[in-house]
Amino acid sequence: MYAMKTLIALSLLFLYKGTTAPPASAERFVQLSASGQRLQQFYLGMNVENLWIAGNHINWETGEADKPEASSGNHTHCSAFAAAACKRLGVYLLCPPAHGQILLANAQYDWLQNPDAQAKGWSAITGNDRPGLYIRVQEYANKGWLVVAVCKNPDASKPGHVALVMPKQVALSKIGEGGPVVTMAGTHNFNYISLKNGFKSHLSGWPEYEVLFFFNNSKLF
Repeated sequence: MYAMKTLIALSLLFLYKGTTAPPASAERFVQLSASGQRLQQFYLGMNVENLWIAGNHINWETGEADKPEASSGNHTHCSAFAAAACKRLGVYLLCPPAHGQILLANAQYDWLQNPDAQAKGWSAITGNDRPGLYIRVQEYANKGWLVVAVCKNPDASKPGHVALVMPKQVALSKIGEGGPVVTMAGTHNFNYISLKNGFKSHLSGWPEYEVLFFFNNSKLF
């Protein structure tokens, strides 16, 4: 009887080993540091989903409608929101009165590549491998660095787009699919949206090569 039980046990063990698939590899994430968490809470405190609303004439620093009777049609406020957030953090990003709100994102794109921006702490985050670049960009934000994503419209009479990279613990696979997470004003405003979806009307394909990324090395949150 004992021999029979032993034989059955060995048979089951053989079947188990022969049919069990290897364990799936664990998903990897870009981790969120304490500084990144503080920056995340700061961005959420900007209340972008309820301010800097498209079509309103706004105070660029607060995002509040300052002329309720006036309308700017489909005019959006991505660049005003980004500049206002930077100003509250004590970092300069091109803004009024140096440049008006109209077509400001295009001007910010150019300005961020100039020596004046470098003197104010801005440096490009670069790389030819787009998925790898997206991961590095998310890592910068998750460590608490102020990071902007910006693109210029090839038609100088039409607006570009700019957003802030939102600190968030996110899977590497998700970053590969949609790029880093951003917070932005636009036709619709978001606390969290992927670069791919947030910039979709400005991109010619995916992975894209229109967007530039800059971080400010004078500000670690």
